[in-house]
This record gives sequence, structure tokens and C-alpha cells, in this order.
Amino acid sequence: MSAANLIPHIRDALPSLRPAERKVADMVLADVDFAMRASITEIAQRAEVSEPSVTRFCRAVGAHGLRDFKMRLAQSAAGGMPYESQAVARNDDIQTLFDKVGEAAIEGLSHARSALDPVAVEAALAALTSARRVYFFGVGAGSGLVAQDAALRLLRLDLAASAFTDAHLQRLYAGLMEPGDVAFAISHSGRSVEVNESIQIAKERGATTIALTNVGSRLAWLVDIPLLLRAPNAVEPHTPGVSRLVHLCIVDALAIGIALRLGPKTLEKMREASATVERASAARTDPSDSSH
Repeated sequence: MSAANLIPHIRDALPSLRPAERKVADMVLADVDFAMRASITEIAQRAEVSEPSVTRFCRAVGAHGLRDFKMRLAQSAAGGMPYESQAVARNDDIQTLFDKVGEAAIEGLSHARSALDPVAVEAALAALTSARRVYFFGVGAGSGLVAQDAALRLLRLDLAASAFTDAHLQRLYAGLMEPGDVAFAISHSGRSVEVNESIQIAKERGATTIALTNVGSRLAWLVDIPLLLRAPNAVEPHTPGVSRLVHLCIVDALAIGIALRLGPKTLEKMREASATVERASAARTDPSDSSH
């Protein structure tokens, strides 16, 4: 049974489930979004069963446990949400081009917002806020740039953060990580061999591992805290890609969440840093520029 077929499989399995397991199944089918986000306690309470019954239900429908079940459920739900954005055509005028790119961005952000698990986001915020240092791993023009942007945002919050987009450096620095550190991988596909290897090394070193990646990917299975998306990337050369935009928005949200957790002193440091940069930029400006 593939993950994409989990929801139909649950419906088919209803007659063979035990009464308590059937209650969980009915609850899941009635509110898939809740089931993807809720803790085992919340699921048990809503279904009016015990927590062990929730675990037994997950195994009865082919999952290894609740985390595995929720990942499969998210992938199955994503399969039922067709991505409607249209490919850009050669004869599109500029207004049509902007409309299509804008629609693709809106759809991608909407998919991402519905897929992200608030419990996982809270766990990521807690880990990042308390980390001794944070290393971001990403490759390519998309994920690599997002990793660099993420590190810069944490640096502005006075946190020790670095980004590595070179495969050799990723593995090298992953091997230097220790408990209390956080390794944060960014990969739309979750299939990057270099990133996955670096995360595995960091995990073996005792670092907390986080990934911003697609539902059902290998990377999602490797990390401690998966931030899972269902925003598909472009498969046609003229189709606007949205994954980088979605990732940047999530990085923004995480940075804001960290700043709020760190409190007013951190916000004041951010203002001071921005003011210092502005003064330095003004000092470097050629006075002759004012005559132009």
C-alpha cells in the first residue's frame, strides 16, 4: 500500500478494524487536517479512545507508528489536492505571465500553510532558540540560497549560525557538530545525497536535526524534526517554480518566531545592527553623488 493511497485504504479497512480503531479511523476521515497536526493525546481525546488504541490503529493500516502514519496521511492528502498552476506559454503577454507566476506563488503558499505541522514548527523554534550553533545545509540555486538567507536572519538575531552549500564543507562541518547544536537541511526534493549524508553525520554526532522538505522524502525520515510541505516544484521548463518562495516565507516565519521568543532585548539589538549598517553605508557614499 503506497502512502498516496492511505486515505482510500483506511476507508476500505473500516469493516476489519476493532471498535476503538474504527473510532480513530472515523475521526481521521472526518478531519484529515486535524489528524495530521494533532498529538497522540489530542487524537485519542477526540476519538474517545486510549492512546494505545491510536497506536494500534496506525499499525492496523500499515504504518509503523503515529509519526509514520501522519507522514503517509499528509502525502495521501496531497495526492488529492491537484496543483492547478498553468505552464507559461511562449505567446503569453506580460500581464498573463505575471498572473500565472502570482497564481503559482499563492497556490504554493496555500499548500504549504495547510501542510505544516504546528507541533513540528514549535519544536523547531525551541531547538533553534536554544541552540549553541546552527548550521544550514542546502545545495543549488534554490535551496542553497535559502540556506544562506536563513543563516543571515539568525545572525541578525545574534545567534551563531552558518550556511554551507558546498558538499565537502557540509560533511566536514557536520562531523564537527556536538549535542546542543542544530543541523537544518533545506531541500525541496529531499533526495540530495550530499545534504542527506551531512544530516546523517550530524545526527550521529548528537546534533538535533531539522529539515524543510517534501512529504515522503528520504530526508524527512532522517531528521528529528521534519517541516513537511506539499508545494510541488515545476516539472516543465516554462512552469513557474514556487519552492524557493515557499521556503523563504517559512524561514521568515521561523526568524520572527525566534525573535519573539528571545524578547525585547533581541529586537533592540536588531535595530542597533540595522542602524550601524545604514550609518556605514552613508559614510561610504561618495559626496559627489549628491550633485547628480
